[in-house]
Amino acid sequence: MNTPSALTHAIGALKLVRLHIEHPSVVSARDLQAVAAEAIERIEHANPHRDDLGRLYAELVRVTPRGHIPYVTLTQDTTVPFGCVITDASGVVVTRQLAKSIDGLVQIIRTRFEHLPERRA
Repeated sequence: MNTPSALTHAIGALKLVRLHIEHPSVVSARDLQAVAAEAIERIEHANPHRDDLGRLYAELVRVTPRGHIPYVTLTQDTTVPFGCVITDASGVVVTRQLAKSIDGLVQIIRTRFEHLPERRA
C-alpha cells in the first residue's frame, strides 16, 4: 500500500472535518484533531524551507540591478536547498545558482552584479 502524499493526507483530514460536523458521532473530535495534527506535521516536513522563499526573493530583488528578475525555488538536495535564476529584462538567463543558505545565495548574486552601478534600493 502506498503512503499518501502530504497534500493528499491534508485533503483527507479536511474531508473528515465535514464528516465530523455533519455526523459528530462518526468521527470523534479527538480523532479529527490527531489526523489534522499529523497532516500539518507532514506538510511542514515535506518542505521545511518553504517559508524562506519570500525572504530569499526580497533579498535577491534588493541586490539585483534594475531590469533583472529573480526567480527562486527549493531543490530536493538538502545540502543546497535554495536555488535561483536571474534573467534580464528580455528574459535571457543571466545566472543561475544553488546555495545552502539564503545569505550565501544572496552573497553569490551580489558578487555577480557588483560591477554594475545601479541596484534596487
